[in-house]
Amino acid sequence: MQADLEAVAERMLSQVADPVVRKVVYLIIAGGKRLRPALVLLAGASGPSARRDALLDAATAVELIHTATLIHDDIIDQSPLRRSQPAFHHRWGTERAVLMGDYLYATAFTLLARLDEPEAIRIMADVCRQLCRGELREVEARYRLDLTEEEYFGIIEDKTASLIGGCCRSGAILGGCPPEAIDRLAAFGVSFGLAFQIIDDCLDLTGDPRELGKSIHADLDKGALSLPIIYLTQMMPERARRRLFAPLRTRASDPAFLARVAKEAIASGAVAKAQARAHTVIQPALEALAGVPMNGLMRAYQRLAAYVTSRRA
Repeated sequence: MQADLEAVAERMLSQVADPVVRKVVYLIIAGGKRLRPALVLLAGASGPSARRDALLDAATAVELIHTATLIHDDIIDQSPLRRSQPAFHHRWGTERAVLMGDYLYATAFTLLARLDEPEAIRIMADVCRQLCRGELREVEARYRLDLTEEEYFGIIEDKTASLIGGCCRSGAILGGCPPEAIDRLAAFGVSFGLAFQIIDDCLDLTGDPRELGKSIHADLDKGALSLPIIYLTQMMPERARRRLFAPLRTRASDPAFLARVAKEAIASGAVAKAQARAHTVIQPALEALAGVPMNGLMRAYQRLAAYVTSRRA
């Protein structure tokens, strides 16, 4: 699959050849995990009639969509780093960043429109709606110490898992998979996305910024409660909880406060509980693939499931 992922990177670069949008090249070259295009390609290869060019276009489109969301998210979160590089808005300004994200979205749908499978366009249009809804829901839920686990899962299903599920569904369709296999692959993608985001939220508290390529403690700094923080609030006596999280009530967090909360989340077992929850999220979806023909690729999905729950960056 490495050769196909390199082809995706080349196609991405070809889509930003216009001099006015060349400023985004540094972010594309910086790489990232390329998980989303990889899942499009893998789901396509799992079917009986994979169409390489169509899959490459779809994989390129989803990575362009993902890059657009990163640029816009970094503006919202005021993040200084992305992929160990200055975030786009830090390097080129907020005006250019907003417009660049919009340009990448439009370019992605131009690629999808070239496909002879209109369902792929519908899937990704719905995904983009979910992505925006998830970000809006997260903004509305900021600084809420009473945020529930159920509400958290609704947010991350929209803002993260929807795109990964869409990658698997569109790839499976372009690979000629039967309806049952398409649905099960899409379900795996959603579960993978949920687990990915849970672990990402744990790494925001425990990770090394040099390995992650971005700042840590960013979620809590902007008032977003992640799953380990939700678990921490549930574990603590009310008085201790009110004392620890007092800065959130006045929206006056600082690095010392963020470090204290992260330390408490680790010491209390809240992070470990969230990591265990990620395992329970992905395992049923992985088991659901066992009865579906996968062109001998089942081992790849098993390795992906193991990776997502144990990654450190």
